[in-house]
Amino acid sequence: MKINVICFAIIILFWNCQEKPKTEKPKVEETIAKENLTRSVPQLMVELGKFADFDFTDISDVHQFIYFKQIDENQTVTTININTAIALYRKMIQGEKVFAWPIFELKGSDTVILPVEGIGFAGPIWAKVLVARTSLEIKKIEFEHNAESDGYGSAMTQSHFEEMFTDKKIDLEKNTFTLQINMEKRIDDGIIVDVLSGATMTSQAALEMVNLGLKNYKGYLRP
Repeated sequence: MKINVICFAIIILFWNCQEKPKTEKPKVEETIAKENLTRSVPQLMVELGKFADFDFTDISDVHQFIYFKQIDENQTVTTININTAIALYRKMIQGEKVFAWPIFELKGSDTVILPVEGIGFAGPIWAKVLVARTSLEIKKIEFEHNAESDGYGSAMTQSHFEEMFTDKKIDLEKNTFTLQINMEKRIDDGIIVDVLSGATMTSQAALEMVNLGLKNYKGYLRP
């Protein structure tokens, strides 16, 4: 009996030694997540990077390739930081009133990304426009929206519509583009853009957005 008690006591003692509280180690995943949070690239900048054929993996990449500026209603251009630029851009795509427009100037290049915004048939629409400053040519454009109808207004995001704007020279004094609604009523004032099938209002809104939106940058494109 005594032997059994002694054996039981030894087992309990051994078990307690094995179950000593472990020193809590810092969670590696949490540490990495916090580091990435401080270095991560805002989603809007990721989208702008892809548009300009940049793959931003770190916030330092953004500053390596882009200057941030703005132009106000008085056509005054000033340098701003990335947070201000993103805040302005976010307001534009949300349909909020802005009194200055962000400029994303590509370093070591003649090109610049100029966002423009408007109101479509169902809500805010906007576009990223890549412009060559020397020639005033639109090198690339991407239309976006939140609520245009599938198969109709949403077609503004398709390449066949966007291609009608590319490689065209901007006219900062008058409207660059004219919507061709009816061939019998052709207006030869500006570059003709075909209307989207079943989406005349969205087509018109997209056209006005580009015409008027790029004029907001007149003081930058033609100082």
